[in-house]
Amino acid sequence: MATEPRRVPPLNTIYFYVTGSCNLRCRHCWIDPVTESQRSTLHLPWRALKPVFEQAKELGLRCVKLTGGEPFLHPDILEILADLPAMGLGVRMETNGTLIGEREAKALKAANANFSISLDGPTPEIHDDLRNVPGSFEKTLKGMAACRAEGLRFQTICSLYRRNAELLPGMPAFVQGLGASSLKVNVIASMGRSDEMRVHGELLSLPEVLEVRSRMPESENGFKLYFDLPPALLPLRDIVRNGVGTCGILGILGVLHNGHAGLCGIGEHLPELDFGDLRQVSIKQVWETHPTLVTLREKLPAGLGGICGRCIFRNACLGKCVANTFHAIGKLYGAFSTCAEAEELGLFPEKYIVEHHNVVA
Repeated sequence: MATEPRRVPPLNTIYFYVTGSCNLRCRHCWIDPVTESQRSTLHLPWRALKPVFEQAKELGLRCVKLTGGEPFLHPDILEILADLPAMGLGVRMETNGTLIGEREAKALKAANANFSISLDGPTPEIHDDLRNVPGSFEKTLKGMAACRAEGLRFQTICSLYRRNAELLPGMPAFVQGLGASSLKVNVIASMGRSDEMRVHGELLSLPEVLEVRSRMPESENGFKLYFDLPPALLPLRDIVRNGVGTCGILGILGVLHNGHAGLCGIGEHLPELDFGDLRQVSIKQVWETHPTLVTLREKLPAGLGGICGRCIFRNACLGKCVANTFHAIGKLYGAFSTCAEAEELGLFPEKYIVEHHNVVA
């Protein structure tokens, strides 16, 4: 009996790590980009990579997320922002906001970009401490003001650490006043530069993170709050309001600043997750045949280990972040570290632990 051909899912989204450099020196960055003065060697001209994105449309590409480093450091970023919509692709962006002026805000508006700006506290002392460059708070606020002047709405991303934990409940109202339409709270993982923060006790324990979440206000007036935790550890009201937060890893590919494909952006640091130079091998070949991607499709979600394999949300969550799990334990399909810790501490809700045939689709 002939076997059915293996189904290849559409490549919905490319995470484009536009440049490997940044004008800030954020103490929690897992990408660990170099400083701005070295940026000339850490990007490729857009003309060298544009054909990759054109080819990816044949694979189902619908959206490109621009990230970095800091994407506005790329000398061709305005051209990129213009070309992607012209190719029929949606645009998302993550930026620190410090380089946004009138010209950049107009380009974001013309691209109809869905973008986020990082802001880690309501004072320069807190924000600049984490971003590790004096004056970054004021520059970010100026960038937000430029966006407001163009009538743009954006998401604010706040990275939770010990110094801003007490003030975090006030952040939704603060960033809403700056023009943000939502706030996403990222929990800093011990990865890349943040390993040093862990050593110095600057990262919160899981019980402390959950306590901070319990003190956050309810969303009001259309403003949304997202707390970046696995769904099993979120209040039920978050799931009702924002959904489970389905992981898109089976439809995502990273394109790094050096032209290589990778699993998200971690391929820059872990050779096992670098899928090759897209100027030498076609993105179609990588997407359809690379062994890691083929195995990922076979293993998720059924092959998830530990508590993630027994969680009611496994079909949607897909282990939260397999790249983070690989970094932590050298396996793509082990339990996500936060969920494993929750189980060990008795904090994983028993109501969400079920047999494999009773999971959320």
